[in-house]
Amino acid sequence: MRVLCCLDGTNIEPVHKAVSTMLRADALTIGIVYVIDSGPQGEIERQRERFLRRLELPSHRREQMQQAEITAAQDILEEGERYFPTAEVIRREGRPEREIVNIATQWAADLIVICSRSSHSPGPPLGPKSVGHIARFVLDHAPCPVLLVRLRSNASA
Repeated sequence: MRVLCCLDGTNIEPVHKAVSTMLRADALTIGIVYVIDSGPQGEIERQRERFLRRLELPSHRREQMQQAEITAAQDILEEGERYFPTAEVIRREGRPEREIVNIATQWAADLIVICSRSSHSPGPPLGPKSVGHIARFVLDHAPCPVLLVRLRSNASA
């Protein structure tokens, strides 16, 4: 069974717990994925152009921002490798929701494991808004079953 685990930097432990609790490790091929979200930067640029004059970031500043995103992605995936030492590591850049679906298709995943939303923005505990936009898109468009892992809020911990 090919299991694609979606990491966001805050969910490695719950994803690992869900996979190890529900699935036999000897029958798994695990992939861990992190997507550098290129969406917010592009949206900020479009809004700036719409309401203000075009302001270009100096190339060295843009490079610093890109390098910080790459470093964060490497750190998250290295942490994921500590929990899943035999996993195939996949790093992409783009819109996370679309990239996860594309990766699952290309990688021929049998199951996607994703958290309902980041613990940085926990949202309501139940109901339609309890699932973030990335998880919602993956649930709606995935080429295979999706295991949705709900994070415990600090209030209930």
